[in-house]
Amino acid sequence: MRMDNETYRLRVEALLRELGREEDPFASTALAELERLALTPRKARYFLRALLATEQSESVQVHFYRLIMEAARNKNAYSDLERHIRHAFYEAREQTRSVLSQVQTPKALLALFHVIALTEEGWLAGELIRIVLSMPPEALQEPLQEALMSEDYLLQCLAIYLIGKTADETLLHMLARFYRKPVGDRVDRLEKKAYDALLEGAQTAVPSLFSTWLKDRSVRVRDLALTVLATREVPEVVVDLAGLILIDAQTRTRAAKILLRYAEAGLFEWSPDDPRSQQIRELLTAAKEDALTRLLRSLLRHESPAVREVAIQLVGLLPEPAPTLVSEVSRLSVEEPLPALQMAALQVLERVAPDLLVGSLVEVYADHGFGQGSPELLSLANQIMQRTLTPEQVLKVQEGIEEKKERRASALERFAASVEWWRHEV
Repeated sequence: MRMDNETYRLRVEALLRELGREEDPFASTALAELERLALTPRKARYFLRALLATEQSESVQVHFYRLIMEAARNKNAYSDLERHIRHAFYEAREQTRSVLSQVQTPKALLALFHVIALTEEGWLAGELIRIVLSMPPEALQEPLQEALMSEDYLLQCLAIYLIGKTADETLLHMLARFYRKPVGDRVDRLEKKAYDALLEGAQTAVPSLFSTWLKDRSVRVRDLALTVLATREVPEVVVDLAGLILIDAQTRTRAAKILLRYAEAGLFEWSPDDPRSQQIRELLTAAKEDALTRLLRSLLRHESPAVREVAIQLVGLLPEPAPTLVSEVSRLSVEEPLPALQMAALQVLERVAPDLLVGSLVEVYADHGFGQGSPELLSLANQIMQRTLTPEQVLKVQEGIEEKKERRASALERFAASVEWWRHEV
């Protein structure tokens, strides 16, 4: 027999008072009847109001909130929950906040997400969102995953927002999977919201998140990681950035720029003694030698200066670089148009092939001396000559410079004679 609302309320209140008189309410004979009444269709709001009016213990309230919220399956049930929770916040805000914070089963939390998405009261949505964000991330994982895949636009937007705010590694990985292939009616908007939430969450996420993203099979996720790393300093991903430069042509240039910025900021040094560089060295030595040599040789001729510079430094980290790679570095120390890359090449030569420094230094002095060129490059050349070359080698450099000067002067004389021929004709 169906009871009207007033009869239902009186019956529930009577049973709740009986329950309240028990030392152990969960052993009371009234509990089973109350659980049956709590699940009566379209009566949840009246049941919860009676629960509040009879001032039940918090454990009892949590039990029945969980029961009713887990049973909610449609918009009418969510609407009734929203009306009651809004009323409960007016009547007993702190108590309601405490009760809801303990309702952490996946089905109950999904119902709470529906309430947040449904309410038009901004203050209530804010209160409930704060409650959700105070919960442990592992409790949110399952309901957030279900919300993301629900194809309910408002529910999906809420899940995306919550994940971004948590900055939890597991939840961000879950959102990244959704970002790779979003589902729903407004895919373009969901994609943009997911991207923004991932950027926000990644700003404070743990370093291991980026190690995973940089190895993700989706270039969009790898590119997202690079966007965050361009503004953050995460030294733990130095070896992952180096690996990305070696294997991913699509993000190679961006990764190289970030890696060089990290080196410039002092997060690591291009030295075999540096712990981060040791990780890169292990990565290089684990690769097949022939394939690695071909790859590095192509990178040394890459159109991007950042990639060429990183390739020079990678050659410097190899225990025994192939002669072809050393030859390429030697060529760059002379022919590279950017002084910064010439400096990097000279430093690598100093480490792996000091016998080739004489020829390179002669060319550097000839091109950048005589009051022209880069003073920084000349300063480095002076330092290298002082600390690395023997007196005999220094003499060879000086002789080479003199020879270059003589050739230059001779060439200028021949040029002047050829362009002045008309004077003799007049």
